[in-house]
Amino acid sequence: MENEDAFMNQMFAAMTEADVISIFFPLLRRALVVDVRREGDAVPMVRVMGQVNSMEERIASIEAERPELGKIRSILGVPWLKSVRGLEAGGVVDSLVRRLSEAGMSPEASRSQIRKAINSLWGIERLAFVSLIRGEGYKTLWTSGH
Repeated sequence: MENEDAFMNQMFAAMTEADVISIFFPLLRRALVVDVRREGDAVPMVRVMGQVNSMEERIASIEAERPELGKIRSILGVPWLKSVRGLEAGGVVDSLVRRLSEAGMSPEASRSQIRKAINSLWGIERLAFVSLIRGEGYKTLWTSGH
């Protein structure tokens, strides 16, 4: 529990500095990506994105999608092995909303954007759980001796 608290405290501290926060869910093959950079008409972005093979690939995909913002100065990548619900219980959702608000997005829009992304991740998580129960996309490692 102490290690988990230290991890969460480190993550919260790093979230306050990063231009881009990528919380990735290896089991869902998705990431919650929050880009707080803004300039001109470009506003902060919240998006659920597919899994990538490296942080360099994530940076390249965001920079390609938002070329008007130039290079990303700092990115935080956080592997999240718990359930999506754990983001809320652990205070991560509130921290993301706060970070977006600090970047100039209204608190209402910040909460709405994060809620939409979380709801999307919940749906993906539910489908993955149903597939697991049904054995779809999984291989049996052993069989009974019958």
